[in-house]
Amino acid sequence: MVLGAAALATPALGAAAPAHTAPHAVVAGHADTRPEDLQIEQAWIRWLPASLPAGGYLTVANRGDRAVVLVGASSPDYAGVDLHRSVIEGGLSKMEPVQQIVVAPHSTLAFSATGYHIMLTTPTRPVAPGARVPITLHFADGRSLVVNFEVRKPDANGPAAMPGMPGMPGMPGMPAESAKPARPH
Repeated sequence: MVLGAAALATPALGAAAPAHTAPHAVVAGHADTRPEDLQIEQAWIRWLPASLPAGGYLTVANRGDRAVVLVGASSPDYAGVDLHRSVIEGGLSKMEPVQQIVVAPHSTLAFSATGYHIMLTTPTRPVAPGARVPITLHFADGRSLVVNFEVRKPDANGPAAMPGMPGMPGMPGMPAESAKPARPH
């Protein structure tokens, strides 16, 4: 599913959406780029049991002539919502918070478990596979975009998943593949 920002604009949060408007996203604020230049695709959350941190994934398409800078995210369903990225350092994978994520003009950035993602911690209500979670994306130009993310089972692979990505050993409910360093050819 592709959510174009222009088609998603509604008068106010909670207001009835016109028939042509997707009911699960709202754009507010102002922007340096036209609203139709920003599209969100395939928004989903990999749910983990026992209130373990969950990962949010999406694809941000910037069709405009200026960079789009994501500076934060928030949700009424999680007390902690942070921008993160996974990096490999010294042969080990680790996650680190980031202050902003830049999507260059005329490009698309897919969030993934092995790259940028949204870290979701401390649910404020029970969240389970099949649910929808609203997440507000905050941009440097003052624009905010509310997108409903689909919650999926721990073994789900979305469009943001990387083919051949090793499992996450030690995480309950995750595939048990072990992460091994690449062997030289």
